[in-house]
Amino acid sequence: MTRETLTPDRIVELALEIVDREGLDALNMRRLAAQAGVKPMSLYHHFPSKDAILDAVGETLAATASSAPRGSGAWQDHVRALFAALHGVVQRHPRALPLISRAVVRTPSGRRWMEELMQTLLGAGFDPAGAGAVYHTLGAYTLGVGYAGLLSLETPLGSITGEPALNWSDYPAMLRVGLRLAVWDHAGEFETGLDVLLTHFAAGLEGV
Repeated sequence: MTRETLTPDRIVELALEIVDREGLDALNMRRLAAQAGVKPMSLYHHFPSKDAILDAVGETLAATASSAPRGSGAWQDHVRALFAALHGVVQRHPRALPLISRAVVRTPSGRRWMEELMQTLLGAGFDPAGAGAVYHTLGAYTLGVGYAGLLSLETPLGSITGEPALNWSDYPAMLRVGLRLAVWDHAGEFETGLDVLLTHFAAGLEGV
């Protein structure tokens, strides 16, 4: 089998594969080199450090969110599309969530995503403080859902109901809901919460 030519894009692809499978702690230069079928020093011909590779992975993820289709019409539609795109990246790469979180300010694509959001909010009539508040709230919500999903991914399902099941008389409500507690972001749940928050901010803007 012919080995693929080692390029920066290939290194980023392999790094993301490792992170997706095993998390950020599993990624190191020796492991990445083994995945690529090269010696570790070969990686340094393309990137000066592991941090540079992580930044490149973050750029790739941010570029996906930044290039997603946008809403049209009201500012709420546009903001909804921006955060839905970010949420989609988080859903596809939950173990890369720390990289996604920092990519917003550390990568060119992340900054373009942020600039588009700020232009939309300021254009809608929010003052700088209000635009910042919308970002902080919707960003915390989006990444919070992501972290909850990551936690459920790393937590054995049995541990969610194991102890309550042994003491069923103390936790009847928990047992009634059961394993549904371990599954985050059922279809439409994220979008429903996002719309509630956007409605809140829209009402505040109209009341100014």
